[in-house]
Amino acid sequence: MSKGDRRGRLRKALGGLALELAPQAAAIAAFLAGFLVLASAATPAIAERIAWLGNKAPIVLIEFSHFGASIVGVLLMLVGSGLWRRREGALWVAMFLLITGAVLSITKGLEYGVAALLLLLAFLLWIARSAFDRPSRLRAGIGSIWVAATFAAVVAAGELGVVAYREAPYSDELWWTFVQDGDVSRFMRAGVAVGVLILVAAVLALFSPPRRRRSVNPEDLARVEAIIAADPTASSSAPILLMGDKEFFFSDSGQTMIAFRSRGSRWIALGPPLGLAEEKADLMWRFAEVADRFGAAPVFYAAPAGLLPQLAAMGCVIRQVGEEAVVITETFSISGKGKQNLRTACNKAAAEGCEFEVLPAGSASGLAAELKAISDAWLREHAGAEKSFSMGRFDIAYLDRMPLALIRREGKIIAFANILVAQEASQVKVDLMRYIEPSPHGVMDYLLTRVIQWAGEVGYREVSLGMAPLSGLENRRLAPLFARLGALVYAEAGAFYSFGGLHAYKQKFGPEWRPMYMAGRPGVIMPLALLDVALLTGGGWRGVFLKG
Repeated sequence: MSKGDRRGRLRKALGGLALELAPQAAAIAAFLAGFLVLASAATPAIAERIAWLGNKAPIVLIEFSHFGASIVGVLLMLVGSGLWRRREGALWVAMFLLITGAVLSITKGLEYGVAALLLLLAFLLWIARSAFDRPSRLRAGIGSIWVAATFAAVVAAGELGVVAYREAPYSDELWWTFVQDGDVSRFMRAGVAVGVLILVAAVLALFSPPRRRRSVNPEDLARVEAIIAADPTASSSAPILLMGDKEFFFSDSGQTMIAFRSRGSRWIALGPPLGLAEEKADLMWRFAEVADRFGAAPVFYAAPAGLLPQLAAMGCVIRQVGEEAVVITETFSISGKGKQNLRTACNKAAAEGCEFEVLPAGSASGLAAELKAISDAWLREHAGAEKSFSMGRFDIAYLDRMPLALIRREGKIIAFANILVAQEASQVKVDLMRYIEPSPHGVMDYLLTRVIQWAGEVGYREVSLGMAPLSGLENRRLAPLFARLGALVYAEAGAFYSFGGLHAYKQKFGPEWRPMYMAGRPGVIMPLALLDVALLTGGGWRGVFLKG
């Protein structure tokens, strides 16, 4: 490679890096420029310049310019939130405000230095305009952190004005005084307008509605079902994607997809991509790029260990979020001292006339009324809320897709669970479990035991009992902060949700514990991303803090 080629590549790389950093630099510059304009408006103008301007222009122009410059200063600070997110609309608004601010700086007090600085910043924004490639949304909102920073800057500028005019005596007439040297009056009037503007911005930031999730049409669900059926790597968790509560990101061929939900500023993908092996890595990159284009952070949740190399190649930060309990049917047994509870539950259920059976897919609709009565009673008894996203919920159409395990006593259903089946892999998963009172003590132990035994009899090698959240995290001095916080919550949050109890319950069946991971781009606050997952799964704050 020639020296000229190397220089060209270096210039291209540096140019790309500059464009990558341009939005953040522009946001900070716009914030500082807005503060400069606001501080200039809050402090006395140079008397000689005002005197000259007063002889050349009407007083109403000076008054309007001073008032307008204060508003422009605050808006420049607020628009920095959009610049940071690379919003195209924020770019044009910022350029308009900078040019307007430059004109007002001249007409309010001949402030050439401030005007030149604003015009220079507008010129630099124009040069870097290609970096602002995200489409703008009218209701995108202003970040609460940005509003707080703007409020602090306004208070600081106000303090400058208070110090500058501390010797001026107050009177009510100052509010209505319009004279050439009326700096104090202009400061007071602009201060009220700026305060109202900040209040409006704060209200919008606090009460902006969340993004509405796009509805999923039946055609998408049919495509996803076909993709799951054709992918030999699809795990038994894959049918959860068919609940109708998720969006899908498809490859160009339509044969590979990622299921996800958006919450706040994050797009949270559930599990690995499914479909054609040769398209999966590219689809993960495209998912991350499109999320970034829309100002969202891509997050991959419940990622298996096999996905870690690709996530690492994408530069993701990877954290363990729990362990999946997987029972090997060939070695499962209820014999031995450690399985005494399971033997007792099975013996008690048999003594009370309980019978176990597995019905084929499509059987739930014929039992809809009976199953719903059990589910509703279970939710009332456990003060629970329906789950979604990473867990199944009671929905007859969803339950109809897979086999259904039942416990009957005297012909009446007292407990049920749906069994998720991987089309190609030799694994099943127990998903939704419900029972009604009164039932024999340990009825769910009996149900799970019989499902594991049934799975082994019909040829499945593994039965997944689902994930134990936060299990396996280490609270050690050198562990990542995320792991230490997770381990602390796992140990101490029993008042809200018994993480340890869930792990101990699944441990009774002697499973293998397989780590599950969450990954996000650098800069993603992983505890908040995990909280988003919990809120999506639990159906909101109420569901998260209810046991059941």
